[in-house]
Amino acid sequence: MKILSVGNMDGLSNTCLHRHWALEKIADEIDVVNTSGFTSLWYRIAYHLFLYGLPVRIPENQKENEQIVKKVSSTHYDIIWIDKGVTIYPETLKYIKEKSPQTIIISYSPDNMALRHNQSQQYLECIPLYDFIITNKSYILNDMRKLGAKDIRFINNSYESSFHYPRILTNEDYKQLGGDIGFVGAWEKERCESILYLAKHGLNVRVWGGGKWLKYKGMYPNLVIENKGLYSEDYSKSFQAFKISLCFLRKINYDQQTTRTVEIPACGGFMIAERTAEHKAMFEEGKEAEFFSSNEELLEKCQYYLIHEKERKQIADAGLKRCQISGYSNENTIRNVIESILNEKS
Repeated sequence: MKILSVGNMDGLSNTCLHRHWALEKIADEIDVVNTSGFTSLWYRIAYHLFLYGLPVRIPENQKENEQIVKKVSSTHYDIIWIDKGVTIYPETLKYIKEKSPQTIIISYSPDNMALRHNQSQQYLECIPLYDFIITNKSYILNDMRKLGAKDIRFINNSYESSFHYPRILTNEDYKQLGGDIGFVGAWEKERCESILYLAKHGLNVRVWGGGKWLKYKGMYPNLVIENKGLYSEDYSKSFQAFKISLCFLRKINYDQQTTRTVEIPACGGFMIAERTAEHKAMFEEGKEAEFFSSNEELLEKCQYYLIHEKERKQIADAGLKRCQISGYSNENTIRNVIESILNEKS
């Protein structure tokens, strides 16, 4: 099986790169088109014009459409996997179909692509041209069909087994990266309110994120706000270094699960996440992870598990085992969806 993998491959913490690594394990041969690049002024202007409702295409980063056409003109691919694909033109997908009708074109995105802030004009034009669209948002299937999706499929979030795994931490790792309760990620109103609630009630909380979080620096003596996020090795280590890792969902995307849903337990961390039906289906509550539906419940559970280390460790170990047994890794998840598609096509 020969695959062309298209996406933003920059940064070791990049989930697109992690999916590319999984494709490398699955394919017999693989080529790549890296769409990463500097966000130009015109890119930002075009994106905001699109947000205001104008049919303006955002510019490419690396002449990726030309690269794809060039590769397809000289090589037959069984699958072209396009990650996010907001800079890919419909003309490019039409060329692929004309040149190689048997090639299966798959779109994947970790974002809610039914929402305009995640889309682009060319992405909207491309939706009907993809053979399959893969999403980790179960609730957007009908919305995507209304936008023209021919075949859209839901998969759970997945983790990269060569990046998200338990490390042997030093005392310095625990000191530099961890603490009692931790969160790694961007500011959002609801998650901020939850963290401030914990701090207000005397619990030690550490936030890695910078940006808007810095506004709350010094608000409580037991609230530590770091002026940056965590990436690469430190990102994975932090989930182990914290006694409790918080998992919040992006309200702007209406998430029911997120990448941290699987990354935290896959790294050997103890996770408390917002309670949803999808979370409860992926991990058994009280045995493989913990969940909360209010700040009061979050506080109560954090207070309990901070002083019950044995139970905390048992749940973290069980969460890791669940990730492995249920095949939540990128390789297993992507292999299964590709095999399903190929079996239908054969």
